[in-house]
Amino acid sequence: MKKQAWILTAALALLAGTATPSYADGPLGDVGSLFGSVTATVFDAPQGVLYYSLWRCPLKTTEYLADKFGDPKGFQQNVAGAVLGIPTGFLWGIPYGAIRGAGHGMKSGWDKPFSTDSFIVTKEE
Repeated sequence: MKKQAWILTAALALLAGTATPSYADGPLGDVGSLFGSVTATVFDAPQGVLYYSLWRCPLKTTEYLADKFGDPKGFQQNVAGAVLGIPTGFLWGIPYGAIRGAGHGMKSGWDKPFSTDSFIVTKEE
């Protein structure tokens, strides 16, 4: 009997989860925005960590260091910038991406609940 109750509860939660986007602009707008914000934050925080730690921060740190070493287009400056910038950018990108991703999820999930834009972190604001 307990197993059937758990299955019924899970089915009702899934049914409510699939119906929530339809209420986002209707009479339950604030509730839909809340669920949209929570859902987008859950997806965007890990996505932000991946994007900022593996791509954006290492690239920007490497470019910044190569520029500070003298010539942003020079081979030696870019190698030195990459040796220092990739690990530093990776480590800096983890908390930075988590914060940026969660912030993006909260803001865009509330403004435009369950839209495609609320689940894409890579767009610069």
